[in-house]
Amino acid sequence: MLSTITLAFSLGTAAPLPPPQPVPGLRAALARAMAPQSFNPLSLDAPPWGDCPPLVDGQRGMWLQDEPAETPSFGAAGSTRWAITGGWGTDVKDTANNEFDIGIGMQWFVAENFAFAPELRLWWFSQETEDAVGGSLDLLFQWHMFHGEGWSFFGDFGCGMLGTNHNVPADGSQFNFTPQAGIGVTIDVGHDRRWIIGARWHHISNASLYQNNPGRDSIMVYTGLSFPY
Repeated sequence: MLSTITLAFSLGTAAPLPPPQPVPGLRAALARAMAPQSFNPLSLDAPPWGDCPPLVDGQRGMWLQDEPAETPSFGAAGSTRWAITGGWGTDVKDTANNEFDIGIGMQWFVAENFAFAPELRLWWFSQETEDAVGGSLDLLFQWHMFHGEGWSFFGDFGCGMLGTNHNVPADGSQFNFTPQAGIGVTIDVGHDRRWIIGARWHHISNASLYQNNPGRDSIMVYTGLSFPY
């Protein structure tokens, strides 16, 4: 009986247990999270949690989307384009002789508004005697000397090599050189595509590599579309 009373008295008079201490790391983290300047989504190198390492470039891309690269302006140095064209020409000495071509080319702007513009072209020559078909590689240069918002005016010049299955002209040869020069315009038709319209003087001659070299001069008109590469 005495031991029971003693135990009850000791339990009633014992000092209360101290409250649990808060975890310093969690309290500091909550304080930083509640502060107005604790987190700025644009300042990803200062995270709100002190034990988190700063974001590296790969992780930063998950938060901030890279802006799309700007499309270079038409004629910018170093830019490239390709084009599909088709044309018709007539012999200035004999309009019964005509020529038709379809080709694919590229424009590499080696300087601002000045391009190296090679072309591969397929030909059909309508002649009074025997028609001919062939192909050519033309090494041209283009200078877009005047330009504005959505258009340009250019001059081009160069020379090529032409091979055909029959003589062109009829009393000439199957292999010829093709000096040429002309002018044209490009017009923006949307999505960085350009409509091309042009005219050229087109000469055919074998440079006296063969016995006969009558030559042929034609005025050509052509059109096509140019695309960014």
